[in-house]
Amino acid sequence: MSDERLPPFADRSDPGDRGDRGDRRERPLDERDLAALAAAIEGAAIAQRDFSHARHLLLALHYVRAHGPEGALARMRSALQAFNARHPPTYGYHETITAAWLTLVAGHAAEHRGAAVHDLAEGLLDRYRSSKALFAHYSRARLLSDDARAAFVAPDLAPLPAPGDSVRIRLATEADLAAIEEIYAFYVERSTCTFATIVPTPAERRAWLAAHGPLHPATVAVEGDGAGAVVGWGSLSQWNPREAYARSVENSVYVRDGLQRRGLGRRILADLVSRAISLGHRTIIAQIAGDQAASVALHRALGFEDAGLLRDVGHKFDRWLDVILMQRAIPYSASDGQQP
Repeated sequence: MSDERLPPFADRSDPGDRGDRGDRRERPLDERDLAALAAAIEGAAIAQRDFSHARHLLLALHYVRAHGPEGALARMRSALQAFNARHPPTYGYHETITAAWLTLVAGHAAEHRGAAVHDLAEGLLDRYRSSKALFAHYSRARLLSDDARAAFVAPDLAPLPAPGDSVRIRLATEADLAAIEEIYAFYVERSTCTFATIVPTPAERRAWLAAHGPLHPATVAVEGDGAGAVVGWGSLSQWNPREAYARSVENSVYVRDGLQRRGLGRRILADLVSRAISLGHRTIIAQIAGDQAASVALHRALGFEDAGLLRDVGHKFDRWLDVILMQRAIPYSASDGQQP
């Protein structure tokens, strides 16, 4: 765990902890550290400059675990308002950001119920490493509005996931490839959602997964705790292999036939947007067949805008198809420093 992930003011009597800054930990983070962080914030014993995004997430995790999703908001609101009174930040307390981050943290904790505190915290910080992750759920204007600062407002892009949701989205593994291919084969053979006309071989699909490294994740939506049936999948891919396009990605979303119109595609795409933001990408591009009105509507609902039209560039099922280009821009710095 990096120094940035160390809660300040951990138990100084523990020989495995050499202070809150400068030295590496020699023991895994545990409940004592989260409690020490909460005490430091509640007592305003840490400077505003040291109250990083990562420490905000760990503080939220502590309150969710100690008080439950329902009680965490009141406790965190009180702690942050008291802390800000002693160390005034530039923008003051932001109710919507606090409530939204708590919702995301509670959802993560519910997905990984029973995990060790260290593993739970590591996964949380990896998942929401960027404070811009809320842009997957709010437009810049909505998130930074006076209403959002005064009180919690509902997301205007993708709904915040409910803690304990029965569908979980995680990174794809080789064990998921058969299900991924089964879902994809339907669209290859019967739909214009993809312009592929031949189902990839198992070897080609394994190579596809291998090419989707940390910056270009492939994900699956699964029922239950992560070991259930795969009901959909998504991916972020290179938009163009040229080096200057490194921070531009293309998204793909597929839902198992028969499960459409249940919100799964929206969940998968919202997760991809959140991952793209966290990974530092600048734009997400979608290429959509001109006859796929539902896909256009889905992308528009999640903040994608029309970026162009390519006429008669695809030929499938004995007809020529247009391609609609859509783009989801990610702001550079609108939420930098905007912690819960």
